[in-house]
Amino acid sequence: MKEKLLISSCLIGENVKYNGKNNAIDLTTLEKKYTLIPFCPEVEGGLPTPRPPSEIVSQNPLKLLNNKGKDVTKFFITGAKKCLELAKKEGIKKALLKSNSPSCSNDKVYDGTFSGRLVKGLGVTAKLLKDEGIEVFNEEEIEKLLSS
Repeated sequence: MKEKLLISSCLIGENVKYNGKNNAIDLTTLEKKYTLIPFCPEVEGGLPTPRPPSEIVSQNPLKLLNNKGKDVTKFFITGAKKCLELAKKEGIKKALLKSNSPSCSNDKVYDGTFSGRLVKGLGVTAKLLKDEGIEVFNEEEIEKLLSS
C-alpha cells in the first residue's frame, strides 16, 4: 500500500489559484510512490476562485489582507485547520505544497506589501502542519521528497 501524500490542489491541475488558474506539475514519479490527496486550504477555508491575491502582513498577531485591503485571516486559518484535520484523519505524514503561497509555502512568502518581494517565512497551512510534525515540501523539492 502506498503512503499518502497531501498535495496542493493547484499542483495537480485544479484551477483553484487566486487568478482562477493552476500550477500543474508532472505527477508521474509522485504517483508511483504515493497516493495523492489533493487539498486547497484557501478554497476549503471559504475563499472564492478567482479571488484577489492575499499576503501575510503580520505574523504576530497573524493577519492577512487581500490587495483590496480586506482582512481575510479567518479564511486562511479555517482552511489550515481543515487541512490538518484531513491529514490526521488520513494518517498523512508528508505534504507537497505550493511555494510562495500565503497558505502553503514552506520557505518564502510575499512580504505583505504586494510589491512581489519574497521574505523568509511559512504559509499559514504549512506552519500548522509543520507544528504538528508533518513534513512539508514544495514543488522545487520533489527529489528530496522522493528520497525521504
